[in-house]
Amino acid sequence: MIISHARRFVLFSPWKTASSTCNDRLELYNESTYSKFFYFNKHLNRVTHQHITISEFKSLPESKLGYATASFVRNPYDRAYSGFLQLQRDIANQPQADFPQGWIRDLVKAQLSENQKRIAESGYDFNRWIMLLPEYEIIDVGRNTNMPLHPATYWTHFAGEPYVDFIGKVEEFERDFEVFCQRSGLDTPPKINQNVTTLSSPDRRGYRYTESMSHRAICRINEVFKVDFDLLGYEMLT
Repeated sequence: MIISHARRFVLFSPWKTASSTCNDRLELYNESTYSKFFYFNKHLNRVTHQHITISEFKSLPESKLGYATASFVRNPYDRAYSGFLQLQRDIANQPQADFPQGWIRDLVKAQLSENQKRIAESGYDFNRWIMLLPEYEIIDVGRNTNMPLHPATYWTHFAGEPYVDFIGKVEEFERDFEVFCQRSGLDTPPKINQNVTTLSSPDRRGYRYTESMSHRAICRINEVFKVDFDLLGYEMLT
């Protein structure tokens, strides 16, 4: 989550929606006092990170300031596949990171172990992993801090109603990022792209990874992320 008091905007950071790129490009404007990495948030009374959802944001004092709000989203297929790859990077890298407190490290390591077990059970195959992933981990924000693959609408809507003032799409990132900057009164920052994994060129919809998915995996994503298809205008594959 990026907060600019000078420019009076909040940009939410759904997991796997170019949040690292947005953070780097908007670093000059970001005045948030909240850590991007795992920390204990005294307003929420739980461990969280930069991917705070709207329902959580509404418990923060910054939600009362009346700032413009925005969020980037991504089609559920690519978010799920990119999340699968990100979990494996996190399992390898996060245990060596610096944590603010030992008990937070213990919590994160326990969550990493749970994620690792499920990925190993899938044989490191996305199609098997998405079938093994329990629906409660996708729907419930508090279940696993280290697996924030929740519907992207958790960062655009509140109680089913639109909340943010602007929604950009990763599939049209450069165009929509420029629109966001114009609306926020920002000079468009230099192009910096972080944490990018590309296995194939996008299809006509902008989807990159669906050719690597089985029919069952696609049906599973259609089911658990139906709200994103309904509210964000993404085309559902059949």
